[in-house]
Amino acid sequence: MKLRGRLGALEEREFRLLWFSRVVSDFGDRFGTIGLAFAVLAIEQSAAALAYVLAARTIASIALFLVAGVWADRLPRQRVMLASDIGRGIATAAMAALLLTDNAEIWHLVVLAAVYGAAEAFFGPASQGLVPQTVSPARLQEANGLMSLSRNVTAVAGPAAAGVVIALSSPGWALVVDAATFGVSAAFLLLMRVSFAKPAK
Repeated sequence: MKLRGRLGALEEREFRLLWFSRVVSDFGDRFGTIGLAFAVLAIEQSAAALAYVLAARTIASIALFLVAGVWADRLPRQRVMLASDIGRGIATAAMAALLLTDNAEIWHLVVLAAVYGAAEAFFGPASQGLVPQTVSPARLQEANGLMSLSRNVTAVAGPAAAGVVIALSSPGWALVVDAATFGVSAAFLLLMRVSFAKPAK
């Protein structure tokens, strides 16, 4: 009972599910960056090729970030996040399949990285906007703090874990693991029960 009382914002079911989803999804993002870099180098030992692929992901994400914020307010945020996880999961799974079957080419990864980046742009704004809907006002500050802490932790843990998986297997299998993280994140989102209120005009 004492432990339960110390969980703070995580005692609230909907926020707990949102937080788990965010942690796993952020972990996948950080993990995937390393996996993608090694995937490119497995095809072509070229700094230019790596720059093209990473730039495609970054540019797509930045280009859609403002649009993502608008749609995160107009659509159910839970569904926006779910669509983002599914999009990133499919793009990553496609990369993994191409690598594991030795059919991957740099242009494949450029296109799929852009798809990934586009989907990635929508997750953060929707997640941040959903926090107040999942936790009581008294715990909102604490909930936001937990979200920030999780991002900092996954920024370190994700790349480290990716390095271990790549060392023990291959970039292709690392991307399989990465794709699975988005499936787990989506599962947490599907368990949530959050009402959607359309913004006032």
